[in-house]
Amino acid sequence: MLEIKVINFKSEPKQNYFAPEWNWYLFETYINKIDFDDLAKFCLSKKNQILKLPSSVNPNNNKITDGETGLGKNSTTAKFQNYNVLKWKNKNITLLKESIVEFHNEILKYFKYPLIKELWVQCWVNIMKKGQKIEPHIHGVFPTTYLGGHFCVQCNNTSTYYINPINQISNPHTHKSVNKIGKLTIFQNNIPHYTDIHKGNKDRITIAFDLETTKPKGRNNYLRLI
Repeated sequence: MLEIKVINFKSEPKQNYFAPEWNWYLFETYINKIDFDDLAKFCLSKKNQILKLPSSVNPNNNKITDGETGLGKNSTTAKFQNYNVLKWKNKNITLLKESIVEFHNEILKYFKYPLIKELWVQCWVNIMKKGQKIEPHIHGVFPTTYLGGHFCVQCNNTSTYYINPINQISNPHTHKSVNKIGKLTIFQNNIPHYTDIHKGNKDRITIAFDLETTKPKGRNNYLRLI
């Protein structure tokens, strides 16, 4: 059974009908059964292959997008719609896939929710050079939006910051998640997030994913986990 750290952006009881209220969740755990050096090398071996893929397209305006991360169209992140890390054949990828399902199910059990019948995932790798950072961005705000995730493969002295969605402008309320190898975070996918600047000499490698309870139309790279 995985240990779960629960982070909750929760409002105080509102004092009138029109006061804002919120209740957002993030969850953190650690996966220790993976060979991280091997996984980092494997991800890097895929980089050139990924960069040859078409860039992702924003469905709202049909423009090329890097997911609003600021990493640019020539990043592995910008190709996120057109490949799926969890389809790769590698023993550590298999272990990660199993861990995501286990952690997801533990989260449902935490709330005493019934386990779901379908779980689909789109998964990509973020490979960042020294001096790069991920800008504030959000994965989804649609009626079907479910959960997102982040897994640290290779990192050094960086953090990911999750922003309370209802308080982003005036003195934003954030949760600082220090990036540590093996940390797996799952969060409500409408929570904006960003990173600080990567200052290490080795590439910062993380694996990110979107979870959905049904397969999105026209998105052929989604993989069914349950």
